[in-house]
Amino acid sequence: MSPKRGIEPLCLKAHYGPFIQLWLAGFVVSDQPLTPVASHREGGKRNHTIHTEKQDCEMQVTIIVPAYNSAATLGLCLDSVFAQTETDVEVIVVDDGSTDGTRHIASHYPARLVVLPTNLGAAAARNFGAQQALGQVLFFVDSDVTLSRDALGRVRAAIEQPGFEAVIGSYDDEPMDRSLVSQFKNLAHHYFHQHSGQDATTLFGACTAIRRDLFVATGGFDERKRSMEDVDLGYRLSSHGVRIKLDPHLQVKHLKRWGFCLLLRTDVTRRAIPWTALWLEYGWLPNGLNFGLTQRAAAVAAGAIGALAFACIFQPQALILLGLALVAAAWLNRGLYGLFFRRGGFNLLVVGFLLQQLYYIYSAVGLVSAIAIYCFPHRRPLMYRL
Repeated sequence: MSPKRGIEPLCLKAHYGPFIQLWLAGFVVSDQPLTPVASHREGGKRNHTIHTEKQDCEMQVTIIVPAYNSAATLGLCLDSVFAQTETDVEVIVVDDGSTDGTRHIASHYPARLVVLPTNLGAAAARNFGAQQALGQVLFFVDSDVTLSRDALGRVRAAIEQPGFEAVIGSYDDEPMDRSLVSQFKNLAHHYFHQHSGQDATTLFGACTAIRRDLFVATGGFDERKRSMEDVDLGYRLSSHGVRIKLDPHLQVKHLKRWGFCLLLRTDVTRRAIPWTALWLEYGWLPNGLNFGLTQRAAAVAAGAIGALAFACIFQPQALILLGLALVAAAWLNRGLYGLFFRRGGFNLLVVGFLLQQLYYIYSAVGLVSAIAIYCFPHRRPLMYRL
């Protein structure tokens, strides 16, 4: 396997172990070529049924940490990885073309380090890590989260459970950053994952484990997508009848700080628009998480609140209807708002309620925008790269 023309091979030495020679077209470890994961660089869909066999012996797990400019959080992440109660694990860090101290920090841990010469995105970084993996189970962990000490054990137990081939976790209810926006974002994610059923139809890139042979058979992450690549892989797995377990006890702590502008930009361009693209592409939406009937009703209530609040400027009589819409919105998500109050008091309750209504409204804007973009086939790839 030779490197692509114009791309120079990148050589580096991990913290321990052999030299790794890496090419964008594939790479070699100890002069033994690896078979690349059949990713979506070439495009095309797979419609065959996937068959895998579970081994009776305990499965070895490879933890893969993609990292891009993650110097601020990678150390904490790897500290938690190497603090697991189960120690029989391989760890691979993929530096996705970082320009900060990410590579330097990773070199201080007994992990295999793969460095990409340019930023290719989380999908490509995870795929390159999977190519290097020796474990039968791939455990993908984002560089801005920390694991609980029993995470590895929970992953093994879930994968070895009959009927499940993949497992996902969720954020915990104690995010590191205590700003109101960060608490809102993380607690909402935690709540909806905790109150969904154990059968999931999507993956969660920050905390996902999957059998390696299944990952390869499905084609890995779609590298054309710079967002929602984890959800897309979940769609493909579910379409093939693969069962994905949502383990409510498999939780990670999110280290990211959210600001309002970042929240708005992310939820519209990297959530609502690509989510809609996946819905139009595959023809169905998940029933769990925040897509259930209750959440659809809450979205309608939020739209009514926005419309009635505007109407009250001209028709004060609309205040009664506005009050009813507010009561309905509060009732539909009473569990979520109760969590906000318990974790952040009255301030988080009020801010969280308002941000949740705003979330429904700007997500609807993203939905309409995505449908409009989808009408022009040549522009569809942009929906995953905004």
